[in-house]
Amino acid sequence: MFFLRIALLSILSPWTLKADQCPICLACFHGRSLPAVIVKTQCCGHRFDLDCISRCFVDQPIGSRRCAMCRQDPMPLVNLNTGESHPDTFFPDQAFYDACVDGELNQVERSVAEGVNVNAITHGDFTALMIASYRGHKAIVECLISAGANLNAASEAGATALFLAAQENYTDCVKLLINAGADLNAGTEDGSTPLSMAAQEGNIDCVKALIEANADPNTGHKSGITPSLLAAQENNADCLKLLI
Repeated sequence: MFFLRIALLSILSPWTLKADQCPICLACFHGRSLPAVIVKTQCCGHRFDLDCISRCFVDQPIGSRRCAMCRQDPMPLVNLNTGESHPDTFFPDQAFYDACVDGELNQVERSVAEGVNVNAITHGDFTALMIASYRGHKAIVECLISAGANLNAASEAGATALFLAAQENYTDCVKLLINAGADLNAGTEDGSTPLSMAAQEGNIDCVKALIEANADPNTGHKSGITPSLLAAQENNADCLKLLI
């Protein structure tokens, strides 16, 4: 559906699009809860939501990217919020995200050195930090944090890097994120928190780390189910003792 939309938009004349809409997502740049970061291409001058164009570029190799409207080389893009010029390497490609999945620290460090936007989102609104945390790659998590990764960015379902690390029982990553200042009580769409997920999964060391960092033991699902109730439900006695 995404690529069908791009194909249809590519044949529209520029004046058929509203001035305050991103041509990819067709969402207005104004009236959002968070202001959009808008970039302008050097080819046809169209303006795009930074997140949208970043997702569009993921599957296009660096050096071979094409504008979603005119199919010409759009680089460099100009950030209309700051006036900064964004070169090709600013936008992550699949190799960068694959490196976060597979634990290839050298590739991640190379991309960071080239000036990659570590907060760019890929499909599902996942960031590199969220992917590395989910996979438990401590060194990459540390590298991304040092490079300015947004600790509290959330997926479409509301899961943060800390939530994913706690879910998968990667205590070292949990501690790194806690020490860096991640939101301990950030909830998903259903209200689940890192602590409630760790308690549900029986990840005792993650539960302990979160409690020691003063995560709220009484914040849980929107339905009112607390971490202790989840631990009891799943028969995770050690977690329940810590929470009590």
